[in-house]
Amino acid sequence: MPADPLFINESGGSPEYNAAELRRAFGMLASKAGTIDRFGARSGVHPAGGPALTLSGTTLTVGHLQAVMYPAASSTQGPYLVQLPQHTWSVPAAAAQPRKDLVVLRVYDNDEDGSGQRTADTEYLTGSAAPSPSEPSAPAGTMRLGVIDVPASGGGNPTLTYVAPWTVATGGVLPVRTAADLPTTGVYEGMYADVADTNQLVRWSSAAWDVVAEVPTAYNTYTPAFSGHGSASFSTLTGRWKRISYKTVHFIAYWVVSTAGTGTGNVTITAPTSIDRTVRQSVMGNLEGAASPSLRHVAAVSFTGGTGAVFDRLRFDSGGSTNSLSNLTGADLASGMLGVIQGIYMEA
Repeated sequence: MPADPLFINESGGSPEYNAAELRRAFGMLASKAGTIDRFGARSGVHPAGGPALTLSGTTLTVGHLQAVMYPAASSTQGPYLVQLPQHTWSVPAAAAQPRKDLVVLRVYDNDEDGSGQRTADTEYLTGSAAPSPSEPSAPAGTMRLGVIDVPASGGGNPTLTYVAPWTVATGGVLPVRTAADLPTTGVYEGMYADVADTNQLVRWSSAAWDVVAEVPTAYNTYTPAFSGHGSASFSTLTGRWKRISYKTVHFIAYWVVSTAGTGTGNVTITAPTSIDRTVRQSVMGNLEGAASPSLRHVAAVSFTGGTGAVFDRLRFDSGGSTNSLSNLTGADLASGMLGVIQGIYMEA
């Protein structure tokens, strides 16, 4: 059955466009992420302007709301463009046990769902009080906007968690709050998304979301942890690290020994994050105050069979005529020795 391509000039009352035809056509301008329906679109709230819900005491305010809503009552229903002026809800009184409530956005369209209504609005769903409460189930065709945790009576004011998905027009970078909000349907190779909580730009590869860029972090502090050092104690034990690109970390570990170590066991030291074990990795540094000669090179080495954030050996030149390498043991940690290792490694 042929349909009119929008928009042909009207002549003599023809063509005419009904609401469903207009929704399906304008759906071309909305993001398809998250739906397999050709006439569908991603439900979500525009992310600009901050959260659309705020809570003060027991008054929940729904701010001016601009959203795309796709109830998916049928595969040809098409998405709705929704705008709602600011309005409020009063959180019901607390009970003897805590409770989780839910606010959703809902579209009623009698032509599609037989509801007898043609309207869009938010709805407040009161959960059941329980020692470990669960939020109410969101009705089919609705979009979760916020979860309200209501403590037991006398436990203080309720708190709000804003959970509305985000969406923008198709063709751009899709903003999402967390990786859990990344769609896996209605996606196409070359689609990009920005993950807010990790500051990562990701790309759909036709099989998975791959990280292509992320905002470098500021330098963080961390405290390296030694093992195998016996009785050694440290007057200084500190470090700095920064993720300079995806799964790539630059770090510095610095220590000063105040009480000499003991034992013949191999000394290990921790990195700030888990280390990739696909290949061996090595980070260079130096020791001062060791036995003659007092200045030596040292390397922190990770093994493919190792685990976690541990460099499995500290290897230093022996100071002998052949300049051979030895594993650093607890007994090598002389009082007053200082050491530093600094470099880049791949994260797990």
